[in-house]
Amino acid sequence: MTREEFLHAVRAESVRLDTFNLDNVGDECFVLAQSGYDWRVYYSERGLETSARHFATESDALTYLLEELRAQKRRESQWGIDDR
Repeated sequence: MTREEFLHAVRAESVRLDTFNLDNVGDECFVLAQSGYDWRVYYSERGLETSARHFATESDALTYLLEELRAQKRRESQWGIDDR
């Protein structure tokens, strides 16, 4: 998956754009970060990285990130959390 494909998917599925960051930084959101030769996806909260997963390719990391965002959206829907 390319970044263009990822962004197309999140827009088509109305994923809130403030729930992720593709530029190595972020707070209270999922972050995609390149780390040497691999890629990481983690949740950033108050400057701490949690739930970090490592991937060999950006494509694999973006695929995982999209699945995490979909799951988060489903959980929010189940709990009746309104979109911002």
